[in-house]
Amino acid sequence: MKKYLLPIMALALTFTFVACGDDDDDPKPSNQQQQGGQQGGATTINYLYSFAKSTYALADETTVTLSITNAKDGSSVIANEDIKVTLNVVADETTAEEGTDFEIPTKEVTIQKGKNKVDFTVKGLTAPANDKNTIVIKPSFGIKNVNAGMPDKVKIILVGSFAKELVGTWVMKEIPTDADFLNSYWGGMATFGDEFPAFNSGDELTITETTIKPAFTSNFKNFFKNEATIEPVGSYNGVRSVFTYQPIDLSIYKLTGVNRYFSATETSPSDVAYIGVRNITDEVTSETLLDVYIIDYESHSFAPEFLDPEMYMYGSFDGTPYVANSTGLYINFIMKKKAE
Repeated sequence: MKKYLLPIMALALTFTFVACGDDDDDPKPSNQQQQGGQQGGATTINYLYSFAKSTYALADETTVTLSITNAKDGSSVIANEDIKVTLNVVADETTAEEGTDFEIPTKEVTIQKGKNKVDFTVKGLTAPANDKNTIVIKPSFGIKNVNAGMPDKVKIILVGSFAKELVGTWVMKEIPTDADFLNSYWGGMATFGDEFPAFNSGDELTITETTIKPAFTSNFKNFFKNEATIEPVGSYNGVRSVFTYQPIDLSIYKLTGVNRYFSATETSPSDVAYIGVRNITDEVTSETLLDVYIIDYESHSFAPEFLDPEMYMYGSFDGTPYVANSTGLYINFIMKKKAE
């Protein structure tokens, strides 16, 4: 029975990145192109196209990069002619409404002769509901010798103004679900001891549009081990407050580059996990705070009792991949913007 003990005993936008060919503004021509030039004419080259990232977050505006490589061996290549690109919205995978929620100002772009990439812009017009916030774009080309690489299409998630508010350096303010709270919550059934992250006012997170860079002294460093990529997933209200037991509306981000085991000695096979975040307002200072929920981990340090298969604590019960989203299991901490 999945996490049945919780209410009874406790009463409570990169950007997965996919490598593209060559991002140099002026890449060197391949041997094949050089030979074609020596023969006095352009050599036909089979190209592979791919996007710089599979997923982008869109608040007001985002720039998407599409590039080409040599299909023969993936080597650096430049276009030996202008390549016209049409940006097509994939209707059956797009939930946002073009013209209402977003627009692509220029849907016909060109990879110019002598170049290997082109940028295009997508603009957000509104912040739609959670089930209408996805845009999928796939290109078509004016020549036949361009084949699909990976990723062959790009997903853009409308996140409204929150994405801009997320960017910056944040310092620790408080940990509502600290070890004392969780030990009390579980009434001795689990041990949240020295391995659990303790409050440290020097702990920092620097967030950009595509990365999250930790600077932790506390044991949060055992989860946020290195710089990780950050990718917006959407919204979620499956987390309930430990204080009111009411649902919390969170923006969910996929992190790649963390340690799911939350351990200084063991590293999880997968380095992907999910966190939920939202902005709240300090009731005293009126400053904007970052409210963070680690909802996807499997501790191999604190609360070792939860690894007992009989307890079945880590696992999804609502179809999401978030295995630690239950009250008394997720970890909540609050940060404030670092002073300039």
